[in-house]
Amino acid sequence: MVYAQIKAKLTGLFPQSPGVEVANNGVVPGEMSVVPQIPLGVDEVYKRYVCENSNPLTCAWTQKSLEQDPTAKQCLNCGFPAILPPKTEIRGYRGRYRIDGFLGGRGMGRLYQGVQLADQQPVVIKEYLLPQRVFNQEETREKKQAFERLAGLSLADGRVQDIRLILPWDAIADPTAERCYLVTTGIQDTYPTLRKYLHEHGAMNENEVYHVLNQVLQTLQFLHGQKFTLPSGQVQQGIAHGNLSLDSLLLIAHELEFFTHVCDLAVWETLFELPNTKQSSPTFTQDLKNLGYIAFYLLSGNTVDSNNQALDPKIEQHWPSVRQEFQAFLFRLLELDKPFISAEEARQALIQITPVTQNQVLVIEGEEETKKTFHPLYWLLLSLLGLAFLAGIIWLLIKIFYKPEVTTQDAVVCCLKDVPGVPPGKYNYTGEKSATWSYILQQSNLILQNQTLEEKLKESQPKLQINYRPEEKLEIAIAKVQSGQYNFAVTNLVNQLPQQMRYKEFAYDGLVVFVAFSYSQRDQNLPEPLRGQISLEQLRNLYTGKIKYWNQLNPQLPKLRVNLYIPSEAEAVNIFKERVLKEPNAIDTFERLQKINNQQDTFTDNEPIVITRLHTLEMVRRILQDFEKDDKNQAERIGSIGFATLSQVFGQCSVYPLAIVDGNQEAVQSLVQSDTNKPINPKTDLCDDKGSYSPNLEVFKNGTYPLSYPMVVVYLGDNSRPPIGQKFAEMLKTQEVQNLLEQTGLVPLQKNNK
Repeated sequence: MVYAQIKAKLTGLFPQSPGVEVANNGVVPGEMSVVPQIPLGVDEVYKRYVCENSNPLTCAWTQKSLEQDPTAKQCLNCGFPAILPPKTEIRGYRGRYRIDGFLGGRGMGRLYQGVQLADQQPVVIKEYLLPQRVFNQEETREKKQAFERLAGLSLADGRVQDIRLILPWDAIADPTAERCYLVTTGIQDTYPTLRKYLHEHGAMNENEVYHVLNQVLQTLQFLHGQKFTLPSGQVQQGIAHGNLSLDSLLLIAHELEFFTHVCDLAVWETLFELPNTKQSSPTFTQDLKNLGYIAFYLLSGNTVDSNNQALDPKIEQHWPSVRQEFQAFLFRLLELDKPFISAEEARQALIQITPVTQNQVLVIEGEEETKKTFHPLYWLLLSLLGLAFLAGIIWLLIKIFYKPEVTTQDAVVCCLKDVPGVPPGKYNYTGEKSATWSYILQQSNLILQNQTLEEKLKESQPKLQINYRPEEKLEIAIAKVQSGQYNFAVTNLVNQLPQQMRYKEFAYDGLVVFVAFSYSQRDQNLPEPLRGQISLEQLRNLYTGKIKYWNQLNPQLPKLRVNLYIPSEAEAVNIFKERVLKEPNAIDTFERLQKINNQQDTFTDNEPIVITRLHTLEMVRRILQDFEKDDKNQAERIGSIGFATLSQVFGQCSVYPLAIVDGNQEAVQSLVQSDTNKPINPKTDLCDDKGSYSPNLEVFKNGTYPLSYPMVVVYLGDNSRPPIGQKFAEMLKTQEVQNLLEQTGLVPLQKNNK
């Protein structure tokens, strides 16, 4: 119900979906209205401009100047750079964009509604200014260079996760003007900030603030804990937001829910402060403290008191009435009590506090019980729900008697034959020869007897002829798509695609690490003493030769010789090097050990570990054979380990896929028991219970399984070409093909209703 309350209050503040109607000379009604607050740093940077609003980024005169003189480059009142007129075009690295209208100021920049010209999709363009009165020529050049190096983030492992973090699509330094532009896709950047919400509606209640905190802490946990790649190619483990405030959190409504999205990271936002500004490095703990102040202001309904003095959480009178345990939590965020050491710890502490339920009697120490009352919005919501129910009945009746053609690009349809707008003709596409897609596409009997997935796809779209021509290396395949030799490619998501390339996910896969398994001899198996899990650090030590016997890993394990296996598929090995080995020295050692050919029948402590490369199914057989050897000499006993893609190993019950531990995180198992949705364990009979377990969709979807990755269709973002790449992705996302992909061993995008 808390979501509905926020949604009701925000009626009129949100842009109309799917686009934003721009009117009144480019200003979106109700959006980005000027709030009588000056964002931190703006008044200092632009104080050389005598702005009557004290903030030229939001001053109405920059727009009035354009109305009076459509060619005006500066404000006619103070000389500050005027806003960009509609129809202005900007050339970026990932496309060309057209300005449709001015939205207003936020943080250190100004926002415009626009479109990407190639596909007419909506974008938001944030303009940062480097006016000559403030920055000299050398400072401007340095800031533009830094902007293009730093403005943007992507996960270093190539995954794409929606964790309510608004990230740039394109970063452009204007070569001739005193401006830089940050482009985001869609319309999320047009939604109101928390500052605007407070200005329009006042304080949030405790439950609403609880949900804001929970969502932002999730985003911070992601931001602080993941490894990111900057546009310069620099890889960084964990990034502090550094600019968390009421201005950098947006409220986005969706049906009966609201979400708090995070934007304007300090890594690029602070580039436009004064050159001599003393800047401290953003820290994770400062992010938490800033979030504490945000929560305090949301509860109070303002940032200043009646005397226009800053609200101070150290002053008891400045606190609104909240439950004692919730205030104690905020004290820790604000560092007024023992501070949290991480966003993860803070969120775990938050979820231990039960949210206030709708109409719950709230008792504050020293106060009377509050009387249960029903807010007028409650009755309004009931009325709206009644109307929605009636509308739903009408819609259902219409749907029964009238079935319009589906035209939405990303609509998920039932069957291959129902995918709309598939361009007929002959098309060639590619991928990596020794990779997952090549295996599942052309392997007979994976889905139907004597039929491949490739044959099934061709059978369902007779007017479409698509030919798969894999290349030896993925880099070659992507380059040939970029040059137009192929129409698209199918692969796992690579780390850094060229800027012109786009992709659509259609399934998930991942690496699994496995050891021999026999249910009848489970007490002698490795899964039992390993407790069904292994850490990434332990894997690094094994595959770099630091460990030769299992008891070196854990004294409770038997003294078994270690045999190491890897798959012949280059795709799987490359992901293993990137996700597990990580460091260049470890990768070099791993490569060197593969070249050692140990032909001796005996094994001594002085001999190096040997890594054997085999096809996946042969590797599975060899690992089981190693386990079943009946050697009388204890020193000759073997405990083998290998890894491969889940799609090729799933259902092979002679090996056990180990849960993976990443650092201090809990172990994550790739398979769950279908009836209980609990992870499998070494006591699960993988052979007799086939069909009773399946891939854990949730850990693949949210990326918590450390070795998971999406499967994608990659194509060139060029509207002059037939949209066969996009349409092929739609074909793969149909319910029919998602069922088939699940049979091949891939993890579907969602649970299928078979």
